Amino acid sequence: MNPEDKWAVIINLKSGKKNFRIQMNYLFKKLKDAGIDYEHRITEFAGHAVLIARQFAKRQFRNFLVVGGDGTISEVINGIFDPSIKHAPDLKIALIPRGTGNDWARFWGLSRDYHHSIQTFLEGKSCKIDIGRLDFILEGEPQSRFFINSVGFGLDARVCHNTNRLKRYVGSHAFLYFIALVWAVFKYKPKAAHISAAGRQIDDTLFTMNIANGCYSGGGMKQNPDAVPYDGQLDLMMARKPSFKDIMTALPLVFNGKILEHSGIEYFRTQKLLLNTQNGRYFEADGIVVHYAPPVEVSIMPEVIEMVY
Repeated sequence: MNPEDKWAVIINLKSGKKNFRIQMNYLFKKLKDAGIDYEHRITEFAGHAVLIARQFAKRQFRNFLVVGGDGTISEVINGIFDPSIKHAPDLKIALIPRGTGNDWARFWGLSRDYHHSIQTFLEGKSCKIDIGRLDFILEGEPQSRFFINSVGFGLDARVCHNTNRLKRYVGSHAFLYFIALVWAVFKYKPKAAHISAAGRQIDDTLFTMNIANGCYSGGGMKQNPDAVPYDGQLDLMMARKPSFKDIMTALPLVFNGKILEHSGIEYFRTQKLLLNTQNGRYFEADGIVVHYAPPVEVSIMPEVIEMVY
């Protein structure tokens, strides 16, 4: 069979190990019963899904089924859209969520009940979606990073960094993220930044910034509650230099989706943004910490892949 007609199934074993064999046997049986030809690979280390997806893309696979969480599907997107690859047309991606945060799955109503998510995949409803892109220089070399859900700078990136450090000590993802958020709020200080986007030129300090393709982040928070991944736009919320009172009154609004109503939050939409900030070192993209050197350009690639939901 032509690789373009097969499905590349990329599985992250570490995204919820419980009952893994039962779930995978069920998935493979359902694929076989539906007459779906596929090849599968299981990741073995952080970043492995990028390499696996890149190899499938080089072989002109165009259909990708991800079994994992936000980080896994983000890695797969980075493998598919590697700038060195001329990928197949009419790309398609699907997700069987097995992660902890599952923010991308939450937007599409995909459940961690694998029976439900597999049935959703087999029904095959899909729509074209946008993908975010970041371009920057690191150690003198041009770099590109892609994101499917959101990217964060400043406090947002620090929270992700803290979350990764706390994972070994805290089990619940929601509680873990809350602890990481509180820790970062009391430690992080705004840094000078220049932002150019949507006809705006902002020279000020930057406390936090979240640029979203999808509306959920951090295991169910809504930093950009109006973001949808099929409008050709990035939604951006930011805070420049909030007071302690601003921070305390804003925190509950992040969880109930009303953060944009807060007077200390700025919000706009854009297709491209240039950010130069002294708080460079790392940003978070789909919950993955990525090191970089400013400036960084953030842009949207409209309708480049179909999402099965």
